[in-house]
Amino acid sequence: MSKYICLDTSVFVKLFFEEEDSFKAKVLMQKIIEDNQTIVLPAFAWAEIGSIFRKKIRNKFVTSQDGEEMWTSFRQFPGVVYVEDESVMDRAWKISKYFDLTTLYDASFLAVTEVITDMTGQTCEFWTADERLVNSLRGKKNNVLYLKEL
Repeated sequence: MSKYICLDTSVFVKLFFEEEDSFKAKVLMQKIIEDNQTIVLPAFAWAEIGSIFRKKIRNKFVTSQDGEEMWTSFRQFPGVVYVEDESVMDRAWKISKYFDLTTLYDASFLAVTEVITDMTGQTCEFWTADERLVNSLRGKKNNVLYLKEL
């Protein structure tokens, strides 16, 4: 098992908002903590997650105070490392072209897993709750795992 793991924004959201498979996201997070794994994320991931919190506040899905508490909780997650490396950008672009992904957001998470794997020699798993992404990569990227199948 690798010391590193990458979580898609879709997994983080399920930790804070009761949605389908929120329980599985919590089980995965507990396992990450128990196994003392480091969560690696693209450098922009905090802004993507924070934007979702802001949207939930603006749409009155949560109160401003609850949103602030969620943001603080997210910011205090232990063992999160933001990867800001030139190679992430280049790899994300190449991955998005190769797999015909519509955004660089998804490709950036995949690029982070590749950078970490190259640096450590250990496969870095990427967990997502995005069914569309999983289906587009199924059989093509072995390190992509679908939260629903946990």
